Amino acid sequence: MSPSVPRPLRDCPTAWLAFAVLVGGCGDEVEGRETDDTVATLSGSASMSTTMPGSSDDAGTSDDDGPTTATSSTGADAPSTTDDGTVDSGVDTGTTGEPEYFMMTDPLTGGTMGTAVGGAFGPDGWTVTANADRIYWALPRLAEGSVEFTMANVTLANLPLADHEVFGLYEGGHGIEHPINYNPEYRVNAYKSMIRIYGTAEADRAGQQKIMWGMCPGGAPGYFDACPCASFFEEPFGGDGTWDGSPQRLRVEWGDGHTRYLRGGAVILEIDWSQTGLSFGPQELYVSIGTPRPEDVGDASMPIGAVFSDVVIEGMTGPEATCG
Repeated sequence: MSPSVPRPLRDCPTAWLAFAVLVGGCGDEVEGRETDDTVATLSGSASMSTTMPGSSDDAGTSDDDGPTTATSSTGADAPSTTDDGTVDSGVDTGTTGEPEYFMMTDPLTGGTMGTAVGGAFGPDGWTVTANADRIYWALPRLAEGSVEFTMANVTLANLPLADHEVFGLYEGGHGIEHPINYNPEYRVNAYKSMIRIYGTAEADRAGQQKIMWGMCPGGAPGYFDACPCASFFEEPFGGDGTWDGSPQRLRVEWGDGHTRYLRGGAVILEIDWSQTGLSFGPQELYVSIGTPRPEDVGDASMPIGAVFSDVVIEGMTGPEATCG
């Protein structure tokens, strides 16, 4: 069963991807490295929308296959850049009322609605130029949803190390500063997900992928060496290790007690957390292309030269989860 996210855009060329995860401690060695300067840029063709299920809006558009949506694109209603360099989407990061449908598209051509740490924008998307480059977005709290993006120009030649993390999802609330530090805020984050592609230094699984998924509704400070209440964490790996440089559509989706990682529309890895009694509910949800791990771990890196584009995030908001 797939997540009960509205699906009017599922078959669109830009598609969608999503997920969340917690690592209670992955044994990563910390070596230390300074963070690149943060640069926030806004893409002229990016857009986002939020609606109540079944609602109508004079400014919106109606679709028989999904809810009415009112889209905010760049211009007078565009997200703004705050004093600390973070892009303010103008959308609440959580909800205390009825669930709301959210969708964001960010092509990454010429800029981004998120915050870029390194890399270079061009007509084909955002290109990785250094090992710890990344882009992150502050989002509403999507209790179920998906995140999808296209990754091109990746072969085993630019996967030389053991680990190459190309996606992250995490708790960004409780006063955590951004861009998030690797150790401990991201390493033992209470809601942490990560897509890892193994490199040629892992000869027996080069090119295969891992997805991590964890949940710890422990509240502040948002990261724990040991969760103070019931928690969940799994990190399966597998899949085809072939990367030929062609555009690859990667997607993570979560909901109904399952998390799935898809590549090219096919489910590669699936995690079942339906029997845990837990729900996905960070205080503030953040998603990233790339992670801060290469800043502190010498055998991890983004694939330098990889090009990312056509990010689509959508889902339904929900309440913050607690240990209760």
